[in-house]
Amino acid sequence: MRRVLALALMTALCLSVCACGGKAGTDQLAKDIGREIASARSITAVVSVTADYGERVYKYKLRCTYKDSAADVEALEPDGIKGLKAHVTEKGLALSLGGVALDTGGLTDDGLSPLEAVPVMIRAWTGERITETKREKAEGRELLCVTYDISKPDSGKKTSHTAWFDVKTRLPVKAEIISNGYRVINCSFGNIIME
Repeated sequence: MRRVLALALMTALCLSVCACGGKAGTDQLAKDIGREIASARSITAVVSVTADYGERVYKYKLRCTYKDSAADVEALEPDGIKGLKAHVTEKGLALSLGGVALDTGGLTDDGLSPLEAVPVMIRAWTGERITETKREKAEGRELLCVTYDISKPDSGKKTSHTAWFDVKTRLPVKAEIISNGYRVINCSFGNIIME
């Protein structure tokens, strides 16, 4: 009888511990990470971005400084656009390269360009609707995978963003944007400074 009772207690304890780290735990961790990012005065990140237009694929290395819901993005690579700067707000972006304007075109049906992608991602982390969370292990570290709905209202198009955060540092490691079932942005984060 004691063994049965002890086994029942151990099973109940195990189930309660597992429940704490389950879906509710990952959802809460995602919200906590979002609050930490939102409370930062500024975020600066170097990001390697692959933009897939279907027929054309472009690779960029960008430095993004995000502050007060706006971002300054500078192209570090490739050489052809090195030094290109964009100021990105929720209303759109303004580009400059030695006084010359550049239109990269939109990646998604609602017009998202590669230079807008990182600011859109950061905005999602701090306030967009979370649709899924889960834990994963990769390259010897534990990651929190969070998917956000970033579809524009009334667009009729489905756009989502998934980010993988290092559970220990709570910083992003990699991310992607999916538009109508097709991955249009894939990126990895390098140096990140949150102040």
